[in-house]
Amino acid sequence: MRRGIFVTGTDTGVGKTHVTALLLRELRRRGVNAAAFKPISCGEGGRNDARIYHELMGREVPLDAINPVYLKHPLAPSVAAKLERRRIDLRTVLSAYQSLLTNHYSPILVEGAGGLMVPIRNDYYVADLVKTLGLPLLVVARLGLGTINHSVLTVRQAREHELKVAGIILNDTVGGQGGLAAETNIEVVPALCRVPLLGVVPHGPRGAQAAARKICDRLMRRRARD
Repeated sequence: MRRGIFVTGTDTGVGKTHVTALLLRELRRRGVNAAAFKPISCGEGGRNDARIYHELMGREVPLDAINPVYLKHPLAPSVAAKLERRRIDLRTVLSAYQSLLTNHYSPILVEGAGGLMVPIRNDYYVADLVKTLGLPLLVVARLGLGTINHSVLTVRQAREHELKVAGIILNDTVGGQGGLAAETNIEVVPALCRVPLLGVVPHGPRGAQAAARKICDRLMRRRARD
């Protein structure tokens, strides 16, 4: 994680933004010159995610430097761009990312749109962007039922694209109502995926920052080794 890490999800709505914001806040609290980068946002909700990062970074750079491509429709980027009769210019994305590096932000937490196989263009997926940026992958998954299938599929797809998976974070999206599935997934998911579990993020504010501290400790140790 020397330069950064790419945060992807096993599905939409698993809490990528919540987890990314927690990690950014914790790294900044430690005095680390970290940044968050949302290359492509779709819909007002996506743009609001970028605004969260903008505030956490003290508005040090323009919002468009954090989110260079904004599409109005809350759809997959390729679909939203087609409706707006636009073609997503990857050079704009890469230039904005390089600018953050040039301004000595490190690590950069890059939040993808949806999961790895969400199309950015008809012939280019989120997984391809991860490979282009050359970043390790952090997978955010739901804590409860259904996570085994989605997590294994995501990690297998990452390996198909020759991406390095740094680990998985399980996020409680239902407030402790995951039942037995949530209890067992903590051991089963990392074992089946053969990647480390970096942490479990509880629902709501209580305990969330403590979880972020543990996750950042593990990521920073990896950063020191890389």
